[in-house]
Amino acid sequence: MQTSTQSSVEFAVVNDLETFLLLQKEWENLWHAVRGNPFQSFLYCLHALREVAIPSCASPHCIVGRKADQMVFVWPLIRYREYLWNTVRPLTHDVPEPSHLLVAHEEDAESLIQAAWRTLLSSSSSDVVNLPMLRTDSALYQFASKSRWLSQGEWRVVGNAPLLQFGTWGHFRANLAESFRKRLDYDQRRLHRAGETSFFIPELSDPRSLACVDTMLEWKREWSARAGVTGDFFKESYQKFLREILTDPSLNQYFRLFVLSLDGKPIAMNLIALAERVVIGMQSAYDPTQAKWSPGSVLQEYVLKWAFENERDLDFGPGDSKFKLNWTGGLGYTCADIRIATSHWGRSAFVALTLQRWYERFRRLIAEGPLARLRRSRS
Repeated sequence: MQTSTQSSVEFAVVNDLETFLLLQKEWENLWHAVRGNPFQSFLYCLHALREVAIPSCASPHCIVGRKADQMVFVWPLIRYREYLWNTVRPLTHDVPEPSHLLVAHEEDAESLIQAAWRTLLSSSSSDVVNLPMLRTDSALYQFASKSRWLSQGEWRVVGNAPLLQFGTWGHFRANLAESFRKRLDYDQRRLHRAGETSFFIPELSDPRSLACVDTMLEWKREWSARAGVTGDFFKESYQKFLREILTDPSLNQYFRLFVLSLDGKPIAMNLIALAERVVIGMQSAYDPTQAKWSPGSVLQEYVLKWAFENERDLDFGPGDSKFKLNWTGGLGYTCADIRIATSHWGRSAFVALTLQRWYERFRRLIAEGPLARLRRSRS
C-alpha cells in the first residue's frame, strides 16, 4: 500500500485483496452518508473484483483518501496487463463502464479529485490510464482531458428521462412525440389481443428469479449474435457476477427485475439498479420468437411508470438506441472514453493505434478505389 499527503487529506493506494477487504466498514459508512448509487457500494465492487477482475489476472488499485483517520474519498480502480502495456481502469464488471467516485459531502470535491488524480499518476507505475464513459461535466474529466498524451473518443449522450419534472404520468406521456405515443398504444393493444398479459417484479431472493435472469441472458446472447455485437457482458464471468449480486442478501435490495409475460410465459425482462433519486438501466431483453408484439417496448413503459410512481428519474445507461431517444427527447448527459499515456512505453501504444487506424483506412481506400470497381465490373 502506497501513501501520499495532499493538504490535510492523506491518500493511500490499496493494491492487494487483504487490505481491500479491510476497507468495508468505513467504505460502507461513507457510501451511506453520501447516499451513493449501488455501483459505488463496497459489496458491488468486491463482487466485480472477485468474479471478474481477479479471474482475468487484474489486481486492485484503489485510491483512498482519509482526513483525521476518517475515510472521505474512494476511487475503486484495477491494474491489469493489456497486451504489452500495464493499464489502470475503473473497477467494474465490464470495460466500457464509467468511473464511480465517492466523496464526502463536507469536503471540497474538486480539490480531492485533483489530488487523487495526482496520486494515480504518481503511484500506478502504469503505461496507460483507461477512463471509459467519463462524464464531460465532471471534475475528473476536466483534469484528465488536460493530459498531454491523450486519446479521446467521440462524445455521446446517455439518455435520461426527467420524470421528476412532471406532476403526473399523463403529463409526462403527453410530452412525448405524438407518433411515438400512437405506436406505444398500438403495441399495447396488439399484445393484449394476443393473450393474457401481466407485469410482475419477482423477489430476487427466490431461486426461480435466477432462472428468469438466465433466460434474459440467453435472449441477450441471441440478440448479440444477430446484431454482431460483442462485449464482456456476454462472458461467463459477467454472468456469474450478475448472479452473485442479485442473490447477495445485503445487495439485491438495490436491484429490480421486471418481467412481462404472455399467457403465463415470460416474453420480456428488464433489470435495473435503484438509486435514491434515479432508476438506472442495466440489462433488457425479449424473446425473439415474440418480437412481433414489441414486448421490450411495452415493458419499458411499465418500468418508466414504476420509476415515476416511486419518485425517480430514469437513466437509460450506456448504449445508443432509437427507443431511448424517443423516451428522453434527446435529454441526458455527455460522456467520452479517455485513454492517457503515462509513460514512454504507453505512448508507443498510441503510436501503434494510430498506425493501425492509418492501415485500416488505407485498406478501405484500396478496397473502394478504381481497381476494386474495375474488378467488380469484370466479374
